[in-house]
Parts: sequence; C-alpha cells; structure tokens
Amino acid sequence: MIGLILAGAGLALMLRSDLLFIRNGTRRVPAQIVRHQRAKRGGATMYSAILLVPDERGGFIEVRDPLYTPFPTPVIGEMQTVVHPIGYPHKARIPYPVFRAGVYGALGYAFGVCLLGVTGLG
Repeated sequence: MIGLILAGAGLALMLRSDLLFIRNGTRRVPAQIVRHQRAKRGGATMYSAILLVPDERGGFIEVRDPLYTPFPTPVIGEMQTVVHPIGYPHKARIPYPVFRAGVYGALGYAFGVCLLGVTGLG
C-alpha cells in the first residue's frame, strides 16, 4: 500500500511539472551555461546548471536547470538547446528525454505492480 502511494505521488509530481509543457506546447531555444549552483545533499556536493535563456521580449533571463548532478556539467560557456513551455521562459530546462522516460517508466511499473498486489490480481 505504501509503495502504491509513493509511486502514485511520484507520477503525480512529474506530471505536475510537465503539465505546462503538455498544455501550452514547447519552444526550443539556444541557451548558454553561465555558472553552476552548488548544493550539499547528504554530505555530497551536487551541481545544477544556470542557463542564460532568451525571453519573449528579446532580453535574457537566468534560469536554474531543475536537475542536479554530482559533477558540474555542461561546461560553463557551452551553448545548449533548452525547452520551455510557450510563454514561460523561466521554466526552461535542458531536455533529458531518455532520463525522463526512464523515470516515468520505473514509476509507472512500480505503480502497476503495487496496484496489482493491493487488488490481489498479481
């Protein structure tokens, strides 16, 4: 039962973060990596890229990529194609389609297995 709740909550949170992308469509734009934000998590140092993204008015805004990694990648100064919902450039992120599909797949699989176990069909 707890596994079902955790997998369902994980799926709900991922869908919530992707809802603007699904509803509004996406725009791909070039962005430059300007620095990395460091965070300590459980004694380990994690890095998240800070992107310089063009906004809808012809200017630029800084956006933090939501994914943290154990090493500072991509390299500062590198140009990277990012995606954001149309009209929301502050929600820009580096696309990791294989990673996102894997997380959705793992959570969906766990949800299905737990649902079958709870209902007694599995």
